[in-house]
Amino acid sequence: MKIAPGQINAFLQKPDPALRVILIYGPDAGLARERADMLAKKTVPDINDPFRTATLTGSVIGEDPARLADEVAAQALGGGSRLVRVQSATEGMAAALKSLLDDWPPTDALLLIEAGDLDKRSKLRALCENAPNAAAIACYVEEGAVRQRVINDILQAEGLGIARDALTLLIEVLPPDRLAMRSELDKLALYARSARTQKQITVEDVQAVVQDAGAAELDDLIFAVGSGESKRAMLLLERLFDEQTSPVALLRAAQRHFLRLQWARHQVDSGVSAAEAIKRLQPPVFWKHQDTMAGQLRRWTRVRIETALARLFEAEAAVKRTGTPDTALTAQLLLSLAA
Repeated sequence: MKIAPGQINAFLQKPDPALRVILIYGPDAGLARERADMLAKKTVPDINDPFRTATLTGSVIGEDPARLADEVAAQALGGGSRLVRVQSATEGMAAALKSLLDDWPPTDALLLIEAGDLDKRSKLRALCENAPNAAAIACYVEEGAVRQRVINDILQAEGLGIARDALTLLIEVLPPDRLAMRSELDKLALYARSARTQKQITVEDVQAVVQDAGAAELDDLIFAVGSGESKRAMLLLERLFDEQTSPVALLRAAQRHFLRLQWARHQVDSGVSAAEAIKRLQPPVFWKHQDTMAGQLRRWTRVRIETALARLFEAEAAVKRTGTPDTALTAQLLLSLAA
């Protein structure tokens, strides 16, 4: 089934237990990740529990299609529901998914699929929109009143209000991607709570925390990584770590970039010019980065992009584990991608 935009929030709060497959896709990778995390947490108590959760990538299934059915059919050690999560899904797994939907094994596992932007011709979309035991949720960049409501909801959940002029400024300067936006709002909430006893965010708070320069510096790092500028990437990494930028923020910024690159690569492989593929990206690529993005489309093949995404997803899971040298691991991965 296709979940209509107005029904998504209600569905996320109370998903249909009869559904065995849920596809989450769209150009807003951060929103897709946030929604996937919400559904994952409603399926298993701990989404990082290796006995209850299996995480795959589209490239892994492409190399071994039978792996998908094997993971879905496996029983959770100790009992309980099982979650099989596929990140960076590709059209190449459509045949394996169709076989699974046609003959679902005797299990109550949930298969949660995360993909980039999929057009109306997508086989993955068609399968999940039409199968009685599957659903598809689209994640598009939020604008206008919807964006304002999301910001207000996030701040209210933190016990904070916001002045009207501060909200207007915040709407302008926050990044469009939900994951990046939430990261900035988390920093703003922490600052506001520590800076004063009152619970009203002001323009001065926004100006102090949400810095366009910092966002631009992070973008510069990710573009340097994608373009193979290892020396520049190293300098930017050092600077961002000096500014206390978290490793998870760096990894997620890289994930967003490579998901966009993956979508554009798919367009080019389908016969669209690089310039047109970049033009179709949402949110739009900043004009000064368009030539750089075109160069990266020549540098990165579909397989290389999928491999990079798999490594980035695995690294994020690793840095969240206690005792992991997160800064060193993140730096090593990003510089290896830039090599």
